[in-house]
Amino acid sequence: MTKKVPIAIKEWQSRRKSVRRVHPDRRRVTTRLRQDRRRGVGRRKEDKAEAALLENKLSGALEKAEKFGPQDPRLAAALNELAVFYHGQGQYAEAELLHKRALAIREKALGPTHPDVAQSINNLAALYYTQGRYAGVESLLKRALAIQENVRGQDHPDVVEALENYAYLLRTKGRRREAAVMEARAKAIQEKLKRLNLS
Repeated sequence: MTKKVPIAIKEWQSRRKSVRRVHPDRRRVTTRLRQDRRRGVGRRKEDKAEAALLENKLSGALEKAEKFGPQDPRLAAALNELAVFYHGQGQYAEAELLHKRALAIREKALGPTHPDVAQSINNLAALYYTQGRYAGVESLLKRALAIQENVRGQDHPDVVEALENYAYLLRTKGRRREAAVMEARAKAIQEKLKRLNLS
């Protein structure tokens, strides 16, 4: 019997620093389909004030980004960050609306094969995974992986992340052989990147 595993939010400390202002080339916020010890902010009593402060900063950044226009990629980035925050807080309905809006903006502004579109697709898949809505997750993760491979090439850290997420889903669904293939590919890329000192 498979347990439902909550989505981990990637590198909490670096994400907090990245939301100080809306900037198009800041570090991207992406969720992963594997468990983290932290499991989101706001779960412990001492985190409540920090979570409220971060939500205010993210909401403020979103308000500023709205001024760039309804189809600006910077607006999509701000939407994505707030959506990831809500996801980590368990506010799934709010997160889904923001993720879908960010994805629509990115597809229109950047084209359907841009890496930021893959990021939005991955984050939406992670949200659905958290909710146990597995039906659409696999097709979303396949699409995100295909975009990353086509745009970034076979040996890129973003491809590793996409492979790991897909493998995690396959393991959850009991498809261990397929998951092992994905994990082996991810590990081979990681080793190659280490040899090249790129990871």
